[in-house]
Amino acid sequence: MSILIRIATLAGPYAGIGALVLGLLHWFFNISFIELHILFGAVVTLSLLAAGIVALSRRGLRGLGLLSVVFAPVVPIFGMAQANLLVGGFHWVIRIAHLLVGAAAIALTERIGGRFAEVSAQDPSATDEARAA
Repeated sequence: MSILIRIATLAGPYAGIGALVLGLLHWFFNISFIELHILFGAVVTLSLLAAGIVALSRRGLRGLGLLSVVFAPVVPIFGMAQANLLVGGFHWVIRIAHLLVGAAAIALTERIGGRFAEVSAQDPSATDEARAA
């Protein structure tokens, strides 16, 4: 399971950076790569979900795991609905909220990775390598 956490904590932030850059290009310069932005957002969401599912199986991480499993569907739902929310002069509020939801998903994934490493260091018998030996 630790390999899944490693992949999630690497793929999620890198995809998040890609989504951020593409989103800002769309927002400020009207350069649109929305399909790629959505793909990167899906990777962020799947990374969060994978990290959350692994966290649910680890004592000391279950709270973060539950939060991430509940929050993961919010990311794509809000992302897909944001174009129709608060249309008009105040749509920038929704764009900022969309940015913050994505940043929260990335931060939560990284937090789970950090806590996973801490918990694994405290209980070396729980790591995959120790089980295989």
